[in-house]
Amino acid sequence: TSSGDLLNLDSLSGEMRWSLNTLGSLLAHATDFFESSDIVISGESIIFSTKSKIFSFNLNSGSSNWENDVNSVGAPIVDGENIFIVTENGFLVILNKKNGNIISSSNILSILKKKNRNTKITGFVMGSGKVYSSTLNGYLIVSSASSGKVEKFKKIGDTITSNPIISDGKLFIYTQNFKIFGFN
Repeated sequence: TSSGDLLNLDSLSGEMRWSLNTLGSLLAHATDFFESSDIVISGESIIFSTKSKIFSFNLNSGSSNWENDVNSVGAPIVDGENIFIVTENGFLVILNKKNGNIISSSNILSILKKKNRNTKITGFVMGSGKVYSSTLNGYLIVSSASSGKVEKFKKIGDTITSNPIISDGKLFIYTQNFKIFGFN
């Protein structure tokens, strides 16, 4: 909900199984509107990120598995035992799915010239062992999913405001100027 409540409802009866507030110690007036990533369900875990933390809760009980003070409004990507997020300020963070510990963290914007680093990550997707991140100022940054290190980058040219998309083995980027770029 907009107030940071996480609810588990029975899909047949509509009965509430459990409810909890994810704002924790934050005061209700500290934010005008609660903002989070999409929720990802992996096994018995609910995983999502807010502007202040990433969380994992037990799907059945609502109890906290863990939380970590890294953030991304983009949906976490779960691959095996790892969780991948890219923070708005350009860090690709790989976390352990079981305990939330950081496995690695890399500043992927550092590959850009200093004048081009004043941007934010607008989206990310994973495919073929790579994390593809797009930036507001029009760059595509490709990083290794195993090490988190940047492998290459490309200036697309237009402002990118949405997540890259992978379909049929191809990467697509939609720009603010209504252009679609496709890469093999």
